[in-house]
Amino acid sequence: MLRLSAIFLILSSFFALPARTQAQAQDNTASTSAESSGAIRGTVLDPDGKAVPRASVTLLKGDEALEQGQSDDRGLYSFTTLPSGTYRVAASAAGLAATTGDIALQPGEERHLDLPLALSAVDQQVVVSASLGDLISTEIGSSLSVVPQEQIVSQDAQTLSDAIREVPGLAEANAGRRGGLTNVYIRGGDSKYNLVMVDGIPLNDFGGDFPYYALLPIDGVDHVEVVRGSQSALYGPDAVTGVIDLVTEAGEGPPSFNAVMEGGSFGTYRLATGGSGDFRGFNWSYDLSRLSSDGVVPNDDYQSQSAFVTLGFSRSPKRQLIFHFFGDANNAGAPGPYGSDPDQLFPGIDTVSRDKQNLFGYQASETEQINPRLRQVSTVSVATDRFYFSSPSGDSFSNNLHVVANTRSEVTLASTDVLVAGGEANREQYEDTYVANSDNAPFVLPRTSLALFVENRWNPSRRWSLVTGIRVDDIHTNALPPDAFGERPPLPATTIAQVNPRGTISYVLRQGGVQSLWGETRLHASGGTGIRPPDGFDLGFTDNPHLKPERSITTDAGVTQRFFDDRAVLDFTYFYNRFKDQIVTLGASLQNLSMFTSDNLNNSEAQGMEVSLRLQPTRSLEIATSYTWLNTRILALDGSTLAQSPFQVGQPLIRRPRNSAGLDATWQRGRLRLNANGFARSATLDSEPNYGYGACSIGLPCLFRDHGYVLANAGLGFRTFHNAEVFGQLNNFLNQKYEEVFGYPAYRLNFMAGIRLQFQAERGGSHP
Repeated sequence: MLRLSAIFLILSSFFALPARTQAQAQDNTASTSAESSGAIRGTVLDPDGKAVPRASVTLLKGDEALEQGQSDDRGLYSFTTLPSGTYRVAASAAGLAATTGDIALQPGEERHLDLPLALSAVDQQVVVSASLGDLISTEIGSSLSVVPQEQIVSQDAQTLSDAIREVPGLAEANAGRRGGLTNVYIRGGDSKYNLVMVDGIPLNDFGGDFPYYALLPIDGVDHVEVVRGSQSALYGPDAVTGVIDLVTEAGEGPPSFNAVMEGGSFGTYRLATGGSGDFRGFNWSYDLSRLSSDGVVPNDDYQSQSAFVTLGFSRSPKRQLIFHFFGDANNAGAPGPYGSDPDQLFPGIDTVSRDKQNLFGYQASETEQINPRLRQVSTVSVATDRFYFSSPSGDSFSNNLHVVANTRSEVTLASTDVLVAGGEANREQYEDTYVANSDNAPFVLPRTSLALFVENRWNPSRRWSLVTGIRVDDIHTNALPPDAFGERPPLPATTIAQVNPRGTISYVLRQGGVQSLWGETRLHASGGTGIRPPDGFDLGFTDNPHLKPERSITTDAGVTQRFFDDRAVLDFTYFYNRFKDQIVTLGASLQNLSMFTSDNLNNSEAQGMEVSLRLQPTRSLEIATSYTWLNTRILALDGSTLAQSPFQVGQPLIRRPRNSAGLDATWQRGRLRLNANGFARSATLDSEPNYGYGACSIGLPCLFRDHGYVLANAGLGFRTFHNAEVFGQLNNFLNQKYEEVFGYPAYRLNFMAGIRLQFQAERGGSHP
């Protein structure tokens, strides 16, 4: 009762201010509507003074992105129906960027503002996943990486795992093939600690699991955002060490269409087609793709069909309706581990086992500008994951349903201060072959979370940006029936409240000047806490009625330095993560630590540094490099000086490399484009690929050293005429033999080649 009273008190305090603001605004509707008629228009120009078509143009107020669009085929842009106030405009194109100073717009005033772009390595992408609202990437205190569409295309990336491999702080573990299960570890955190979204639709299974990075297609994606550090204050459960969000292309400008056809080694081919546009308030975009491969061994074939669809409608700048759809259906053979296995527990290749998955997501959202100071944003998301596995030992399945309803009020308290407050209802359902009742029949396990959140974005000057927030989640898990073997008694329903704070800060220590060797110096830092409630297996295989969420405390601090008039950007970040209350299965000498078979007793930590460098020495050449040093440690269990067997205190966590580095270089001149990219990783600790840690219990080794490797790729593209480009990609051209997951060999030397077509309709005389 006390907890519910506290929640209602918080709710009242959060929404009191928006309610008063709206009431006051209704008394001034006439005057504010008269003021909302200003405009900012102009032309985006390259360093030679030529118009830049389809450049990204963003309207800013403080550090908040209010509107985003593109210049048309003549380089023209416009933002209309603007209330009086102080604005900025940022524009960017490949290798070019510019940001205006403050623009004071008077009531009803129209300003003409051309945007001459200069060579720049600064990433000014608008991001949606680092805050409760759109922010410009260069002014965010969180550790953030954006993988743009240009990089995705130049590397010929086919899946999400391809696109994010070189992001600092990330470690991938792919089971060696197309469609293979893939885990991603952010800054040493568990693979279940990352929230994965498509256009804001959460896709994680019950309890945070998401091993499908090599299944998610990248066709039709505008960019990928990777936010590192706990984000549970924004998104609640599962955002323990970071958020990965695929943002698909928006429907803007005249109708455009594209197609990709390619094929290559191992009988692989990919077909994709997409398009976008807008007309009289209605905008649309879509992408349909198919990827198929025969693989390198028997039963290694893979087929995937996927679709992205976005529909938007806005007859007035004050109201916008958007619908997103994502779907992927895939079918893959599962040959099992046929690489390194010193004990050869199961020699040979599994020619029978297969898995099939249907992963779908839907989202509807409404944004309404109630008055110049108050905006309301409401969304409803639904995600389903149906996974089937067939094998000689029998068939199994796993079904997941995730429904999220969210609404928030964004209140402009002052020109330098924005308050965001809202609530969320989160419903998850889980059903699995191996989590069964006393009749040995699977059952549906539901969990409901109700949350309240608030965030304040304060930027008192161009130098400062401070974001603080807090979220309260009330998590209710339904009762579990007993199992058929007497190992799980009836478990009662549980309810637990979790509070997660978060803060980020950015400060420009030195602004630099035009034609300056030593440019802007920006300090940034962030910190927060995260939670992951128990997953279905945690609950299905325990006799503990009091399992709590696993928790994290993450902090980071760094400096971003610009050089050579923004043609070089260097970022250095130190981070420290502490993981507590991790669920562990007890036995043997550790049974005295708890009266239950599993409990929240495990601990670990990770610290390290991330270094990234972006260079744009000429308009033709762009270089991006990154390096991550990571030190992970297993800590003693609560109440003991020991770790869970077979690990020892001080040992590194599995599949987390101490050193990793990435490189991407693209040179484009006229019709020719060349790309070289690569990734290197040091050795890791890994488990026996058949029995895992259980191999130790039958007297066999269960931990092994997985060697490091260097992966190098190269590609080229040549535009044969205006609408077509032929391209080719040579992967692993050093022909390295390596395994990201011990026992699962990665592809050796292979290639892909194809053609990319683009068509854009003319919209004579129209402005964006």
